[in-house]
Order: sequence, then C-alpha cells, then structure tokens
Amino acid sequence: MLYVLWIISLFLLYYFLERRKKNRINELIDLIENMKNQDYKIPMKQDDFSILEDKIYKLFIEIVEAKETTTKNSEKQIEYLEDIAHQIKTPITSMLFSIENLEMDFPDNGDIEILKRQTIRLNSLSDILLKLSSLDANKNLMKKEQVRLDELVDYALDSLNLKRSIKIEKRTDLKENSIIGDFYWLAEALINIVKNADNRPTCDKIKILSHKNPLYTSLIIEDNGGGIEKENMKKIFKRFYKTPDSNGFGIGLAMAKTIVEKNNGEISVSNTNSGAIFEIKFYNVT
Repeated sequence: MLYVLWIISLFLLYYFLERRKKNRINELIDLIENMKNQDYKIPMKQDDFSILEDKIYKLFIEIVEAKETTTKNSEKQIEYLEDIAHQIKTPITSMLFSIENLEMDFPDNGDIEILKRQTIRLNSLSDILLKLSSLDANKNLMKKEQVRLDELVDYALDSLNLKRSIKIEKRTDLKENSIIGDFYWLAEALINIVKNADNRPTCDKIKILSHKNPLYTSLIIEDNGGGIEKENMKKIFKRFYKTPDSNGFGIGLAMAKTIVEKNNGEISVSNTNSGAIFEIKFYNVT
C-alpha cells in the first residue's frame, strides 16, 4: 500500500513540475510577445526560469536600443544627403546660367558644350539624390489612389525625351486596367524603366502592355535592345550598379524597384529573343 502511495506521489509531483514548467515557458513566450508590442514590464517571479527570463529581457532591450540607434543614424544620413543635394543645387544653377552666357559669346566652342553637358548631368544627379532621400525618409510616403494605366503611361512618355528612332507601341489593354497606388511616384518608376531601354544603342522599339488576373494587375515594358547579360540580371536593381556600356548613374532601376515595392508590387526582369522585358505586378490585395 505504501509503495502504491509512493508511486502516486511521484506521479503527482512529476505532473505538477511539468505543468509548472509549461506554464513558465508560456509566460516566457508571452513576455517576448509583450515586448514585441512595446510592453517592457517584466514579471517579478523568482524561480529556476528567472535567470533565463532576465537574459531574454536584457537581450531584447539591447536589440531595441540598437535598432533605435541605427534608425536615428539612418535618418541623420538621409538628412545629410538631402541637405548636400540642396546645397549643390545653387552653384549648379549658377554654373548653367554662366555657361549659357558663354555659349552666346563663343557659339562654336566645343569645350563649352562638353562643360554644359557635364553640368546638366551633375544637376540630374542632384535631383536623383533628392528623390532617393525622399523615398528613404518616408515609409508611408505613397498615396493610395486609383491609377489608370493608360494615363500613367501617357504621362511618363510625355515626360521623356526619347530618341526619334524609338517606336512606342501601346496596347489597348492599358485602357482597361487600373491599379491602386501613387500616380506621380509610379510615373517616376516607369520613366526610369523606359529610359533604361532608350539608353540601349540598338533599341528602336518599346512595347507597353498590361494583363490582369484575380491576384494581380501587371504592367509590362518590353524592348528590343539586345537584352541583359546573365551575370548582370541579379545586380541590375542594386543602387549605383551600372554596366560598363551604361551612361547613367546606376540609380534609376533601383529607384523603380523601391517605388514599386512601396506601392504593394514587385518588379522582375527577363530576356526575350531580341531584348529585355520588365514586368511590374501590382497585387489586388492591400
């Protein structure tokens, strides 16, 4: 009889300890979840789990502090970048004005034309830096409005100065589809993609079309510029990456990717027999 009672007691003790252990593990899980929700209260229990609880709490606080420090440093860098871009705008504008006066006095001087071209390029870079800082500084920058794809494409094309040899083919399905997003930022993304095609020496045709299914609405930009080298395919959307034959800054496609992702979409690129095809998918769920 005593033996049976002893077995039962051991079983009850084991059950009690296991249940207590599970409860404490659940409390540790709740502690982590609460801290994720910025509730940093720590239970004042003293047991075998207290050391682990204390370690988790201290580690989480260190992670939060490190994240806050990184965010502040990032915000400062963005402010510095924006400030630098603004500061260089004034002398660039002054330089362009002086160059125009020199052109009037020395109309046949080739060096002045080179100087003007490089100054305009520098001015474009400062504009890009301002746009990048705006994108990085504002997480909720994008408006959510209905955007007709045919109007978006027309606006982007009107903003570009494409080569005269370029033929633009716009499919009628653009008129049938619309998306939710920020019209002007999406136009900026589209401008950069079309500009990338226009910069290719062999490109003389750009086709823009759209498809729609229950999951997403796509905007497709296809060119016949010879395509993208396989080794460059994964790098093409990285900031400041540019191929040896590129005349750009290596920012346009990276900016396009950021804009698309901030508008609940994704962008991909692949090659066709004659060129490259960019597909932007705007998901119907928000």
